[in-house]
Amino acid sequence: MPARVMDLMSYPVLTVPPNARVIDAIRLMSSGPKGCVIVAEGGLLKEVKGIVTTSRIFTKVFAAGLDPERVCVADIMTPAPLVTISPDATSREAAELMMRHNIRRLPVVQEGALVGIITSKDLLRCVK
Repeated sequence: MPARVMDLMSYPVLTVPPNARVIDAIRLMSSGPKGCVIVAEGGLLKEVKGIVTTSRIFTKVFAAGLDPERVCVADIMTPAPLVTISPDATSREAAELMMRHNIRRLPVVQEGALVGIITSKDLLRCVK
């Protein structure tokens, strides 16, 4: 039986508000081995506004010659609605969503609130 998303996801999720500077997102991601931050608002019941990945920062900021100290994450994020998944979904359902949408990260949302994130690397942990 496939593992459930809630058993594989990471939490708490790295988040920044939409008005955060890109440099703040970079610093947050560099505090651990994370390739993205979720752009969210709303305290503990965070409402997902978008996602910023390291590759997005590279292509939208550095390759464009912009200053990460001056650019807001809202200006470069992939905006909501994002493809998300429920914590009760299976690892198979997560993998199928990632493949269908050609993505490597899925915010885990329950009753409209961000509760975790599952990545393609997380899914590899359940392969034996």
